[in-house]
Amino acid sequence: MSNIDEINGNECGYDLSYGDKIARLNENIKKIDESVADLITKSNEIKTKIDMLVNKVNLKLENSTQLLQFQQSIIVNEINYFKNLKSILLMNVNNQLYDLSENISFLTMSVVNIYKDISSNEKRQIAMTHKHDSFIKIVSDINANFAYIKEMLANFQTYNEQLTKEMKDGNFHCKTLQKDMENIYNHINTEYLKYVHNASQRIEYYVEFSNKISEQIDSTKIIEFYANIAHKT
Repeated sequence: MSNIDEINGNECGYDLSYGDKIARLNENIKKIDESVADLITKSNEIKTKIDMLVNKVNLKLENSTQLLQFQQSIIVNEINYFKNLKSILLMNVNNQLYDLSENISFLTMSVVNIYKDISSNEKRQIAMTHKHDSFIKIVSDINANFAYIKEMLANFQTYNEQLTKEMKDGNFHCKTLQKDMENIYNHINTEYLKYVHNASQRIEYYVEFSNKISEQIDSTKIIEFYANIAHKT
């Protein structure tokens, strides 16, 4: 199973089916790479033609290469533009999601520490993100920790209900216990929901932005005119 396949879920009104979103982002980035590769191929073909004409010394065709040189310069400009756009996109996606993943990992550790007295909580490995991980791995880590926190929250609710009932049925006067436990739960849940919202909004934003790049590639008349490249939609 790939990391993309593992990224899924739904919580709190936010669409956490990250698999489709991350797959779409990945497809759009690959589309940039394919477009740049096509443009580089065309640029090399033009250079070959320029060199061929210039090397026909006796015919003196240097002037005939001026438009070819202009065509190549426009294509090189498009190559650099899309390379730079991809670099900016990936730098921001990776850096922002890495910072978010790190905070979520710290939250998960805190929840594990707070809830360690609840025996129903199964201890598992907290997903840790590294600075140079791909955005696919980062989002997979985020989703894994969300699932872990969600499970602990559910177990905490069950534990509170059972403990409250035990105190009541046994006539143990512990009137504030249920509310005290609820306050602990609500504090953790608030932090959890904050990060769920943050992750969802950032991922959706960058997928939307990458979609616009894909649309731009499809509709760029300069590429069509100077490189005669048809892109798959």
